[in-house]
Amino acid sequence: MRLTTFASLTGLLGAFTLVGCGGGAITPGEDDQLAIQTAFVDSVDGEVIELGAGTFTLTDPLEISNRTGITLRGAGMNETILDFSGQETGGAGLDMMNMTNVIVEDMTILDAAGNGLRISGSDGVVIRRVRAGWTNEDDVSNGKYAIYPVSSQNVLIEDCVAENASDAGLYVGQVQTCIVRNSVARGNVAGIEIENSTGCEVYGNTAESNTGGILVFELPGLPRMGGGTLVRDNMVINNNRVNFGDPTTTVGLVPAGSGLFLLAANDVEVRNNTFTGNEGVAVTSISYQIIGALTGEGAPSDPNFDPYSEGIYVHDNTFMNNGDSPGGMTPDGMNDALATLLGLMAAQGTMLSTIEEISWDGFLREGDTAEDALCVQNNTGAEFRLLDVPGLLGSGFDSNTDAGPHDCVGMTQPAIDESFANFATPAD
Repeated sequence: MRLTTFASLTGLLGAFTLVGCGGGAITPGEDDQLAIQTAFVDSVDGEVIELGAGTFTLTDPLEISNRTGITLRGAGMNETILDFSGQETGGAGLDMMNMTNVIVEDMTILDAAGNGLRISGSDGVVIRRVRAGWTNEDDVSNGKYAIYPVSSQNVLIEDCVAENASDAGLYVGQVQTCIVRNSVARGNVAGIEIENSTGCEVYGNTAESNTGGILVFELPGLPRMGGGTLVRDNMVINNNRVNFGDPTTTVGLVPAGSGLFLLAANDVEVRNNTFTGNEGVAVTSISYQIIGALTGEGAPSDPNFDPYSEGIYVHDNTFMNNGDSPGGMTPDGMNDALATLLGLMAAQGTMLSTIEEISWDGFLREGDTAEDALCVQNNTGAEFRLLDVPGLLGSGFDSNTDAGPHDCVGMTQPAIDESFANFATPAD
């Protein structure tokens, strides 16, 4: 790579200096917006753009597109701060489009008007040691996604922190091949969300104090359908935050107390995770029919959408102190989705003040068996609950705790080959 660094701008119009390897970085000055955006515009393939320590005050998105081999490097996660609290326009703070082999590392992205870091339409994405989020807690006006690779392929997120997003902290959407590892998501509606993505591995993360810790979703109306997700060796802790997201969105329906929430998900292996202190259901697998029932929208119109959760294998996890206070209130004083469901179940004679650690809604494709939907084995501290939403909505309601039909060996998911990120040699 060629290293191009920039001096601070001086004066309103500013000026920058190209210096050789070992020169200074862009440092906070009189017009940080112009300094960084100019560096983006003038960048060439293979360039390293360095940002020095300090707080950069920004008023608009920082945008870069159609480059190969660009590295945007700060002086450290807690040293270089991109402050978008005064942002006046745009749907993201740092916005990268149509990039190849792009690296963003060692900085904080704070209080963007829309999403924090968005990378779209790209191939080869490494995001590491980046903190992104919002200062205010539980604020629906916070941006939706803190770290947001979307419609891309070959994505690695590692050693990052995502906080206080009104949708998802670490969001991977419509991505082919991803790794999310060794990161922390706290204070968000959804801590980590894998949506309509294929071939993803989520491991070594801590999801704490969110509404839902980790979500694996399939939603209708999107160009990519997903499947094949491995969720392993994560800590999913105390995800009991009241859902402060937009109630008209699917994530806005996730009930507080959710550890791992699987919605219309396909071929997901869940192993060697620790679930602690999640007051609702620690692991739940549901099909999209329940969303249609809760919203009154009925079945989705997308003819290519598969609404069933299938091929879920939950095994060798550890559960402690979950399910002690299921069902809560939304910020506007309404029952959340789980409280609504438990109320309907109580009306049918099944009254639950606590709930089992692993649950399944009971929706099956015609001709399938319980084993096709969910296999559960060798979990420590876990009991099972069939919610039987089909019976609740129809007839013959029979919610029970018989895990026998799910005592099976499911499909394992492979670890993701991370050689796609070989272009990103760790920085010193």
